[in-house]
Amino acid sequence: MLSKSFILTSLWVFTSLFVKAQEAKLDSIATNLHHYGLNRSESDLYVHFDKNVYTNNDQVWFTAYLLKTITDMKQYHTLYLSLVNNKDSSVVLQHKFLIDKGCSFGAITLPDSLPGGTYRFVANTNLKVNGQPDGVFIQPITIKSATVTALTQSISVIKPYDERTRKGTALLRILTSDNRFVENAQIRYQIGKGKRILQAGTAKSSIIGELMIDYPADEITTDNNELFISIKKGSDTSYTRFSLPIRNESRYAVKFYPEGGCLVNGLVSKVGFEIKDNEGTYLKAKAVLYADHEVLDTIATNAMGIGTFMIQPQLTKNYTMRILGEGGERGEHKLPEILSKGVVLTSGSAVANNEFKIRIAANAVTKVHLIMHNFSDIFLQTPLILSAGTPQNVRFQLDSVPAGLQAVTVLDSNYKPLAERIFFAHYDQINTISIDGGKQEYFTRDSVKLKLNIMDRDKKPLVGMVSVSCVQANRVLLANQTNIVDHFYLHNLKEFSANSFGQTYSNTGYLDELLLIKGWRRYKWPETKINPHDPLLSSLGYDGVITRKNKQLKVPMALSTIAGRNLNFLSTDSLGHFSIPYSSLVINEARLPVWLAMSTSRYDQYELKINEPQSELKKYLKQQTYVLPNTKTGIMGENSMSITSAAGIRLKEVVIKKVKDERTNFAKNAFANECGDYVCMYNILNCPNHYGNPGNKNPLKGGMYKTAGGGSTVYQGCVGQERKPNLVILRGINLPKEFYIADINNKQEPISSATVYWNYQLLIDGETPLNFNTGDINGKFKIIVQGVTASGVVYGENEIAVNNR
Repeated sequence: MLSKSFILTSLWVFTSLFVKAQEAKLDSIATNLHHYGLNRSESDLYVHFDKNVYTNNDQVWFTAYLLKTITDMKQYHTLYLSLVNNKDSSVVLQHKFLIDKGCSFGAITLPDSLPGGTYRFVANTNLKVNGQPDGVFIQPITIKSATVTALTQSISVIKPYDERTRKGTALLRILTSDNRFVENAQIRYQIGKGKRILQAGTAKSSIIGELMIDYPADEITTDNNELFISIKKGSDTSYTRFSLPIRNESRYAVKFYPEGGCLVNGLVSKVGFEIKDNEGTYLKAKAVLYADHEVLDTIATNAMGIGTFMIQPQLTKNYTMRILGEGGERGEHKLPEILSKGVVLTSGSAVANNEFKIRIAANAVTKVHLIMHNFSDIFLQTPLILSAGTPQNVRFQLDSVPAGLQAVTVLDSNYKPLAERIFFAHYDQINTISIDGGKQEYFTRDSVKLKLNIMDRDKKPLVGMVSVSCVQANRVLLANQTNIVDHFYLHNLKEFSANSFGQTYSNTGYLDELLLIKGWRRYKWPETKINPHDPLLSSLGYDGVITRKNKQLKVPMALSTIAGRNLNFLSTDSLGHFSIPYSSLVINEARLPVWLAMSTSRYDQYELKINEPQSELKKYLKQQTYVLPNTKTGIMGENSMSITSAAGIRLKEVVIKKVKDERTNFAKNAFANECGDYVCMYNILNCPNHYGNPGNKNPLKGGMYKTAGGGSTVYQGCVGQERKPNLVILRGINLPKEFYIADINNKQEPISSATVYWNYQLLIDGETPLNFNTGDINGKFKIIVQGVTASGVVYGENEIAVNNR
């Protein structure tokens, strides 16, 4: 007979082993999460631009904040800033600016020949993570150009599907700016996205400026339905994109997001849903929820296209939703699959202060484990036993949890995920800034006196560093607007619709809906292939090699760079390889080149090859898929396709094995030589205000030309084609220039800039005065202040009116 002490000892040993096994499993989950976090690790970069609507020849002012780093701050030294045309992802401008102690400041002048349209600024640091640019930040902008667009085009689908040929037909119509037909325009087209090219071809427009493009309608999917067209007539070029319709696809896109991840048989769930049309417009609509053919409920979305409903699904029933329109019920959209067994998680609100409450229910006795984490580190964890059909309330105290997005994941007894919910912790800890001006109305050429003060949640003053802009209100478009608080706390969410209230974080109701829908991840992190190694870090920069008669060097060679007034020296290794330190590229004046030369009198016996980081970035940006922010909202109604005349000629179909980008061929575009060098109408070499102007001419080697800085120079020839072996021109790293403050007392000087005030970096320590002057433009002006403090980021805005005297 076993003794009692033996039984107790055995029970203790068994319990101890069980606890250790549980701890080992939890440690494994923690390790997996940590590796998942490392896999997604990147620097967090935010750039404050003075406005987001510009004109050609406008001035762009910006301050960049490095909010999170993945390595030592000293490794960050260069901000790369690219302006990309959304029509064809071509890079219009590229500049580099110095990063110092996590901040970068600068200014750019836009070319006056820049056509109007939608663009985006893309910023990134000099680091690369696993071969990709690090800390990528995108700022959508709109350019209103005074330059007349020579070619205008429109595309419409005149026949979605022909039963005999199984093809659809799109009609391209090309007109001049004064509505004249454009005959014999050279047209190139391509159907597909990225590397998935379905069809390509070339042709010319008809006598009435039209062209019909047949496409294989049966093969069009969401992965290849983009029609890209380039049009060239003389020296004028135009690009356009169009989304071809997908056969048998509903004209409305509906997505369902059960809270926690899944619908479970017999358990009450909250389900978020969104409705958009095929153009991405968010729809305010009503719909009917059906269980089989029985009406269950009438539901609706708000102006953001988002709605929620409650449901207690049964496996024996089929649940669908139909959208109501002016013509009655339309379409049928099935709800997600219902699980026979599982767990449902619901929360009253996902916007929490010091505690977060959830309710968990299961339809069978289930042992679960709850963990609270940020997809990298676990903060809280607790076991729980759920009874069938009996919900349990759980309250998490968030004292040890940082502010921002966190997640609660429900794991089963084998530590496999069952449900998950993302929420915002410590919402009340977001800093605020007051912008007190005493009055809201001013005269032109008036003095504006403000008082700025940053406060924490207890209204105690904070010290912070901010950038400040005061611009015309119509130069800040809601569709393009970003702010540092939304970016810092919410940028890990999926792409979300614009908030009609401006700042997303400031509206808790919208933020709660956003977290339910765009924060819905359905615990994908355990399925992700985890790389247990730290991310591989490298750096963008100039590097190259020197060879002699196509052979490696045997001894190092000295090199020198001239950056403005700074002369720097460096050396290759014994095989001729070298890299140029960023400190040798810093220039004080924009557009000044950096000269690189070999320190040898026999330089003609050597060949120098160099890799330019801007070229690498161009290739990267060209390959990226960018979806334009769609902030349009509509009210559900009848949609009809307009049918236009079928006049025109049909495009001959050809097979394209390799597509050469003619748009970057400067010589063929006739406004510059092979290297991109040009002379404007005022005899200025590479004039920044006339880039791309059709009236530009190729510079002649040995010719004397003016420079943008006011001097003159002798053109040494095309660097790309006739480069001297001992001379390489590099683009330097810019330092910020001072914002020009106009003299309001000088009546002879007009003050017509849309940006009346800009400050790269202003220290706020308690109540801080800020003074500036209005200009000659009247109307509404928006003051935007954003930056960083020791306890997080801060954003604030105010509006003033400027009237004529």
